[in-house]
Amino acid sequence: MRQSLASLLREQVPGRNGFWALLAVAEMLAWLALVPVSGQLWFLPAGLRLALLWLVPARRWGWLLAGEVAAHLLRTLALGFPLLGPTFPAVAFAPWLVYAAVVFLLRGPAPLPGLDSPARMLLLLLAGVLGAAGTSPVLWSVLATAPMSAADSFASIFAFMYGDLTGQLMLAPLLLAILESPAALRPRTGVWRDIGLALAGALLVFLLLRLYPGPAAHLLLLAYAPLFVIGFRRGWEGAAAGIAALGLSAQALAAGGALQVEATLLQLVLAVVGGGALVLGTASAALRRSHEALAERHRELQAKTDELAALAGELREVTRRLVRMEEQGQRELAAELDYELGQAIHALGTRISLAFREVSDQQGTRLLESLREQVREIQDSLRRALRQLRPPLLDSHGLVHTLRNGPLRDMLDDAGIGFETAFEGPVDGLDDDGRAAVYRICQAVVREAIRLDVVRELRLRLVVRPLGDEAPRATLDLDLEYAPFLEETPSPQALPAIRDRVLAMHGRYRLRPLANGQRHTIDFPTRAEDGRGIVGRSPPRSPT
Repeated sequence: MRQSLASLLREQVPGRNGFWALLAVAEMLAWLALVPVSGQLWFLPAGLRLALLWLVPARRWGWLLAGEVAAHLLRTLALGFPLLGPTFPAVAFAPWLVYAAVVFLLRGPAPLPGLDSPARMLLLLLAGVLGAAGTSPVLWSVLATAPMSAADSFASIFAFMYGDLTGQLMLAPLLLAILESPAALRPRTGVWRDIGLALAGALLVFLLLRLYPGPAAHLLLLAYAPLFVIGFRRGWEGAAAGIAALGLSAQALAAGGALQVEATLLQLVLAVVGGGALVLGTASAALRRSHEALAERHRELQAKTDELAALAGELREVTRRLVRMEEQGQRELAAELDYELGQAIHALGTRISLAFREVSDQQGTRLLESLREQVREIQDSLRRALRQLRPPLLDSHGLVHTLRNGPLRDMLDDAGIGFETAFEGPVDGLDDDGRAAVYRICQAVVREAIRLDVVRELRLRLVVRPLGDEAPRATLDLDLEYAPFLEETPSPQALPAIRDRVLAMHGRYRLRPLANGQRHTIDFPTRAEDGRGIVGRSPPRSPT
């Protein structure tokens, strides 16, 4: 309900005159109740005035002025003071107008959402300081009637200002905390336990002041220093409640004669320490909210990361299945081509050979020889295509032999590119997916080397290392060395075919430029059977 009252006070919608009239009556009654309890240390109605002006929009300030003027009017009539003359307008209207002008300049016509940042707390405190400074000369001019020197006049003016300042610190932050954040002042939060400990410490200091009144300023700082701890631990709401509790205890001790300290010193220490505690409390609360928001953001990002990781795992699984289907499709296509075209071409070659027996003239013989040579070329082309789809050596002789002496070397030899290989670890013990991935990656790099037309040599290094209880990892380095003395070398580009294979194998793909070439590095986990590792380098075969 209190929080809803704060929101009602900030609303700028037209109408609801009954609510604002009720607020003016409540303000008048609060004024009449606070004036008698205002002691020599503070003027509590100044805190009420500042809090209401800070909460209420400027278009509703007329109701606040009406409530304060009505309170002054009733007090003036009750005390028998005259209404005519400069005193009543100066006391009833001038302070409110000064405060309203200061708040309007610093805050603007619309109320701020809350005291959730040190800047807004500083604005509130600055508004109180400027309002007290502007009001004190006016009040002194009409209330201080006894003749006094210039020094006494300045001291009297400052006394009015100190009273307003301490009254603001005593009431305005506490009232704002009650209206805006009542949950922060509940006993279960521990704020009153901290305030009780601070009061115990302050009473001990006040006892020392009674025994040893000499170092009054230093001991007063120690008495009010726990306000910083309360502000840091409990926010500005806790600091506001602590200021009110310590202020009331100091007022009670001073009124009873147990605290023999100048009122001005008490006011200054309370104003300085209390203002600092409020700013520190606002900063600590803002930092705490920032940490909570950051933690919540981290949790949201972690949830998104987990979701993305799950999607990435599903994507890798889909890619692995697609790769397996592609390998299986290429294997089946190779078998079908060999069965359909291979047998047909073989039968055609047989028919041509049989036709030699029936042809006796020289022209027919030359024609058949030409046809038989074309059939042989078709057979060679078919065998090359079948080996590109699925080299039989990969299943019959293993990965090492296929890479050293298989179709990839033939392609590089035909392109005039040197080929050098090095293997380490149980390479031939890789599972079928690992062998297929390595071969297809090497095939993509070989095609890239042939396409660039500036590669002089391709160096391959494959290392399979067991990692204890974890799955072994295969590391494949493919170095493309360019021909020397090139005017312009091609820029390295990642190959999509390698990216797809690496994604399917849950691996990593890095492309790095070399001094005269480029290096494709692929690292992925794989399953390997126990077997004898092949260590060393294969002798390079010169390109034909």
